[in-house]
Amino acid sequence: MITIKRKKRVLYGIGPIVAFLVFSLTLPVAGVTRIMPLGDSITRGHYGSEYDWGYRQPLYVSLTDGGYNFDFVGTKIDGSFPDPNHEGRDGWKANEILNGRPSAPSEGKLSIWLATYQPNAVLLHIGTNDITAGDQDANEVNSILNCIDDYEDANNEHVIVILALIINRNPYNPATTAFNSDVNNMAVSRIANGDDIIIVDMESALDYPTDMCWDGLHPNDNGYTKMAVVWYNALADCDCVDRFVCSIDGHVLEIDGNTPVPGVFIDANNGGSSDMTDMNGYYELTVSHGWSGTVEPNKVGWTFEPNSNYFNNVTSSISDVNYTTSMLRFSISGHITETDLVTAINDVNISADNGGGYFTEKYGGGSDLTDSNGYYEIVVDYSWTGTVRVLKYAHSFEPNNGREYINVLRDFNNQDYTGRLLPYSISGHIFDPNNRPLKNIILDTNNGGSYDKTDVNGFYKLWVDYNWSGTVTPEKQSYYFDPSQNVYENVLNDYTDMDYMGIRNEDINIDGFIDGSDLWYIVEYWLQENPPAGDFFEDNFIDLLDFARLADVWLIEEY
Repeated sequence: MITIKRKKRVLYGIGPIVAFLVFSLTLPVAGVTRIMPLGDSITRGHYGSEYDWGYRQPLYVSLTDGGYNFDFVGTKIDGSFPDPNHEGRDGWKANEILNGRPSAPSEGKLSIWLATYQPNAVLLHIGTNDITAGDQDANEVNSILNCIDDYEDANNEHVIVILALIINRNPYNPATTAFNSDVNNMAVSRIANGDDIIIVDMESALDYPTDMCWDGLHPNDNGYTKMAVVWYNALADCDCVDRFVCSIDGHVLEIDGNTPVPGVFIDANNGGSSDMTDMNGYYELTVSHGWSGTVEPNKVGWTFEPNSNYFNNVTSSISDVNYTTSMLRFSISGHITETDLVTAINDVNISADNGGGYFTEKYGGGSDLTDSNGYYEIVVDYSWTGTVRVLKYAHSFEPNNGREYINVLRDFNNQDYTGRLLPYSISGHIFDPNNRPLKNIILDTNNGGSYDKTDVNGFYKLWVDYNWSGTVTPEKQSYYFDPSQNVYENVLNDYTDMDYMGIRNEDINIDGFIDGSDLWYIVEYWLQENPPAGDFFEDNFIDLLDFARLADVWLIEEY
């Protein structure tokens, strides 16, 4: 009676060389896969093999060339190649593999070898000597499988067994075929109960007598090589041997070849890994040995050169696979004419707020001067939001001296303006509380007047029409102004020295500095409702949000 010990998930196969019926399989997925060649003298490979390595050396070469990370394990060492370990015993029968040979106790037995070498996979070819002795019994092979199960249970380990239907001999011996049939039936029964076994048909893999040596029992090197092919196919198809991984790394840089771009998603298809570039623009991918596929960078709003790289049969790590990238940019263009819509106005400055965005401000294109035909064209960053402003000395433009754009994701053409010369000017300076000039303050007039930005001296100059009435309002984020605006009625002459004081919101005591005195004010009114100042977020409390805002601008050099 055959005893079947326990259920496990299964990968089963049988055929002329290797055929598989897949149920399922789990094995460790990291590290070196330990493989134990187990059996008799055919596993050792001394007889019939010119180099004393049998099937093990050609199997080693195939696994190595396939990029597998493995180690043959066992007490014995035969053959001059890098990994000659095994548990093949000349003349041993199945019960001796299981229990040891009484005349050679130092040789050990299966349970000791399993505990010592902790294999992840066992290549089992046993029974030739049992047939020679005439006492072959598939139940003894079953007992070997039970012993492996016991090891798994005791150590919470998993071992895949690749079980050979053993080679026949020359001349042909029907007892071998009958034994193989019994072993196959026993293994199929175990598989049906959940055991992890792959059955491989070594008997049909060899040609007789061509692949046999002089003794009729052992293969020659050609036969051993065919056995190696069967073992390799089983190991490769069950995906139970870890493979070496190779890395692909590099940097993603802006078009200056120096500035790193973080946040780029880099993906290797066909089972490769993915990564996101870090603050240095660096990425590192891993792919399996022999991988072929494409590595492609991607970031919304950016284009890449090259847009991908193809790799074929990667067998070693590859460095410096670099990409350069540019942000997508969109054009805003049109013409500027006088109010007759015919006469071009040249040398009009058209500029986008914030330089057109980070990328455009850095590499240019966010401003232009109209040509002799009144034509202009600027570019802005992907998803840019802001105002395009139109400026020429002593001129006003419609509409509104500029246009606002939100989340730009396309080109804007025919963005035309009309302009006219204005006769009267309004000018002055903007200073901070310490009488230091403030630059880049926008001053805007309503009702058809021009606009301007203060220069490094804090000076501005606006132009308005005859008999103009309206307001001039200074604007800059995080500032308020005194006065907040100036009102004019029926302008019939130039206005000079129309000065303003610009005060940062965080300068609570209005001394021209953001320092300890402002911090003490924050402390004094901490968590009090409706403080007289310092509530930068206008939520009726001074709290951590306001403290963080103060910290952001603490002791800034440029007020």
